[in-house]
Amino acid sequence: MPGQELFITLQDAYGIQTSTYQDLGGSSCLNLRSDSERACYVVRVYRPYVTQARLEAIQYVKDALGAHGVPCVRPLETVDGRRWTGWGERLVEVEPYVAHDGCMDSPERVALGLPLLGHIHSIMRTLTLDQAGRAPLFANYLAPEEMLHRTREGCDRIRGWGPSDEELWLADGAEELAAWIARYDGEITHPIPRQLAHGDFWDNNVLFAGDDVVLVTDFDFMGERRRIDDLALTLYFMSDVAEPDSWSTERISQLVELTDLYARHLSPPLAETERLALPLTIARQPLWSFGVWIAGLDCEETARGHASGMQGYVDWGLRIMRELETWQDLFLGGGVRQC
Repeated sequence: MPGQELFITLQDAYGIQTSTYQDLGGSSCLNLRSDSERACYVVRVYRPYVTQARLEAIQYVKDALGAHGVPCVRPLETVDGRRWTGWGERLVEVEPYVAHDGCMDSPERVALGLPLLGHIHSIMRTLTLDQAGRAPLFANYLAPEEMLHRTREGCDRIRGWGPSDEELWLADGAEELAAWIARYDGEITHPIPRQLAHGDFWDNNVLFAGDDVVLVTDFDFMGERRRIDDLALTLYFMSDVAEPDSWSTERISQLVELTDLYARHLSPPLAETERLALPLTIARQPLWSFGVWIAGLDCEETARGHASGMQGYVDWGLRIMRELETWQDLFLGGGVRQC
């Protein structure tokens, strides 16, 4: 929680005099909007596990993207010329606040944002980082080689907390989905190279003013993975599995069209193996909820709350696998239409 000590730190390090703030939300760091007499700022207070090397890697990537026209903001410098300061065992950075009127939370804005993700991936594939930059401690991501055993860890935790029948069905379904994907994944996806990726290109991490993206932010989950993992995460988040038409061919075709928009600004182009792997990668998305958050959250109540919303997504993943040939045909057809 912010308090007087933080405001003293901001005054000493940046010369910013303020004692008011608005919590902007966020799961991996504390994001505060703070207004002073001079300007409006966003103060980011990172969790203790974010090291100086990790933060500097994030800042380096944002600088590189900004140099290529991606709307990323540079952090303010402290009075002694640094781009961050310390507050106890936590790192703090301050950025200018970017005015906006919406975020990437609708199919229309996803369609506007995904070409930019293709551009971002084209730039990020040229960047080289050390281990601190390539491997976040936590992310909405499971590497294919870790998917099966880490999903089972989450399911074992569910079975160990005195689960309801619904929770048992959820654990069984997640394990079935992981096993099913594992049988196919090695045949299709292992030849796909990995590169640096954003990690959470969605919602209030992509801010709009009208139809223009004015800020890409929150690189906390940035890491090395296949670029289609980044794309699949966005497509997964925008798929409302509670709606009946989310299971339809028309909805799949919408995802294919969004993939084609992403691919227009991508270099090198999407390969056929990537298009074949995308349905599997989308179906795999619910499993990081089990292998990362349900398995790893300290509080059992919070883990159970997270699990309570997952049944529809697991069912959706299983349906993708049952109809995998249809999905793959449609995604490959998208590549033909684009050509």
